[in-house]
Order: sequence, then structure tokens, then C-alpha cells
Amino acid sequence: QVFDGNGKFLRQITIDVPPDPDARPAIGNKAAQPAGSRAPGSPWAICITPPPHQVLYSSDAFPGRIYKLSLDGHVLGMLGKSGKQLGQFGWIHEIACPSENELYVAEILNWRVQKLILEPGP
Repeated sequence: QVFDGNGKFLRQITIDVPPDPDARPAIGNKAAQPAGSRAPGSPWAICITPPPHQVLYSSDAFPGRIYKLSLDGHVLGMLGKSGKQLGQFGWIHEIACPSENELYVAEILNWRVQKLILEPGP
């Protein structure tokens, strides 16, 4: 949700990127129809990079992806999936983004923090 400086609601950003039909959670069973805060794209952690080139990073618990968005809510890219390997995520809990192309991702299920260096886009 986006609010102005006085707390007035302006708009809601929705991430609508369906998961791969073969995607599986890192632990447990895949829900038949995840809803609400468990639906793909529902944010678990967000981070806005510092100026001058600000973007918003958001993550979901399943299918374990990180989304790069413009500040007006357009999806610019995404990465990751559920799992235990490098570049895979087990329930992302927090994201720190000191720059547009550097992320620190803390995971609950894998008990780790991954440092990601992203290649700048065109």
C-alpha cells in the first residue's frame, strides 16, 4: 500500500506473477489454493534502495522469489525459487538493499543470510 505524507491511502501495489506449476515449497506440502499472505507475490519483506536510482525489492514466502519493482509498482524483474541451494530461498524473512544491485537476504528455514550481487540491467 502507498500512502502520502499525511497517511492518506493513495494506491495498492499488487504483484501478479504466477509461479511455475512445478514449483515446490522448501518444506511442507504445496497448498491447493494459497490465499492472502500466503499467495504468490504477497510481500514478506520489502526494501527501497537509496537514491539516486531507487527501486523497491519485495519477496514472497512461496515460491521463494524476490521481485524488483519500480516505485510506481511495475515489476522490473524477479529471481529465485524455494530451495536450499545458493540463489534459492527458504522463507525469506528480511531483505537489506544498500544499493540497487546488492542485496542481503535473510531466510528462516535455511538459517542463513545470502549476499547477492546483481548484474545491472540495460
